[in-house]
Amino acid sequence: MPRFDRYKMIRTNRFFALTLLLVSLASLATAKPPHLIRDHLLNDSDKSITSVNSVESFHAEALDDLVTTGIWKVAYNSEGNDGESLVFMAVKDGEVLRIHRFDQPRTRENFLKLLPDDFRVTSDEDAKRLVAATLALYFGFPFSEPEKTVDELRVEKRNGEYFFVDGERFGDATGYHITTDDEGRVTGYEYSWELPVAPPEN
Repeated sequence: MPRFDRYKMIRTNRFFALTLLLVSLASLATAKPPHLIRDHLLNDSDKSITSVNSVESFHAEALDDLVTTGIWKVAYNSEGNDGESLVFMAVKDGEVLRIHRFDQPRTRENFLKLLPDDFRVTSDEDAKRLVAATLALYFGFPFSEPEKTVDELRVEKRNGEYFFVDGERFGDATGYHITTDDEGRVTGYEYSWELPVAPPEN
């Protein structure tokens, strides 16, 4: 094959390869959250998910007031589980995030990724917005509801930490714990069964 034709063929193959790559990236960028969530769950080998039954947009006033990223309530079936599992999920910057599952972890790292970059907690009211949003999520399942609203929780602040007491367990206060840095950025958020504050009075 003449040298000119060989170089021409190489350039043509590179062009097609680059075109395919760009098309793939464009498809990924424009994929809708429900599609991304379904693919993520069905391809997650650790979960052995057999079917994704629904991916529905979820809204609550306190939640919509704080985060702009869409929240999705997802129902799915998995191997070895007779019933349907429910989970809240989101897609942020192309990353699929599990926000909350009814029986799963109490730390809130993925939820913190949804907070606006300019969100700061510098007062009890700021902290209440965060807790109110998560209460809307955690009790957005059809078979659960909070025993107290955010306004009924006792709030304590200590050196940039906020404690929202909702009850007691074996003599320890239970509730939400928010930690912030010097500028009010949220650095940690969890539900704890052992808050370092006094439990509610009887």
